[in-house]
Amino acid sequence: QAYSLDGANHNDAYNGLNLPLPFPDALQEFKVETSALPAQYGVKSAVAVNAVTKSGTNEYHGNLFEFFRNGALNARNFFAPRRDTLKRSQFGGTIGGPIRKDKLFFFAGYQGTIQKSDPPQNIAYVPTAAMLAGDFTAIAGPGCNAGTQVVLPTSLGFVNNVLPANLLNPAALKIAARLPTSTDPCGRVTYGLKGNQDEHMVVSRVDWQKSDKHSLFTRFYLTKLKIPTTYDGKNALTLNSNTQDDQVMALVIGDTYLIGSGIVNSFRASMNRSAIPKIVDNFATWPELGVNAPYNP
Repeated sequence: QAYSLDGANHNDAYNGLNLPLPFPDALQEFKVETSALPAQYGVKSAVAVNAVTKSGTNEYHGNLFEFFRNGALNARNFFAPRRDTLKRSQFGGTIGGPIRKDKLFFFAGYQGTIQKSDPPQNIAYVPTAAMLAGDFTAIAGPGCNAGTQVVLPTSLGFVNNVLPANLLNPAALKIAARLPTSTDPCGRVTYGLKGNQDEHMVVSRVDWQKSDKHSLFTRFYLTKLKIPTTYDGKNALTLNSNTQDDQVMALVIGDTYLIGSGIVNSFRASMNRSAIPKIVDNFATWPELGVNAPYNP
């Protein structure tokens, strides 16, 4: 798919996908083409998506908005022990107007999205205290296997579903120590994965109507997205996704000249920059877990 913003390329050069698009209040129009694409979209042949940001006019116009969601107003998820803690606020505004009437105009917009959430509805099974001591009687019993008794193989060292303490792997015990404890005989636990994130978008644009036939503009777009790690520092089950601290900047300069009634020259020069650092969770190293393996931080 080919994405264009204000007539300039708006695709990520690394993965070929689109860069973040501005929020709706900052867009003037968009168009999606799915077949018989013109030659200008030769790089991508499937779909072309074009979006255009708003421009200022001879009158001042602007708006303010906020959308708010709160988990206190939601019903409890059937599988969750308590109600969700979701708090999501999306807010911002735009303003545009003349710098010099009929000639020079400006437009600026901002949107922020702040979300906090800790839904306690994930289910997992962890080793129980009896299992960590080598006793797998309960987990192999009918109560944890839909009424079927399981006999663990003696070839692995089990005797009557009990494993001698000397066969328990020390590294596995260290990993298990980083898991939550369970009072359930089958080891069932319920935990949450934080869904926090902060996103900020800024759009600014200046248009110059040089003459009836000649117009120029420049537009700058910045978006920042920060999603903290889901790891809470204690529960290894929360190692679901690492920290994201992404930033995208897009700058374009446009020049449009009407040569004749049927000929238009449109020139665009653009620069896109993406900063997507890789931030690793500080969980544990192999030596800390007692495993003899190389560690490359």
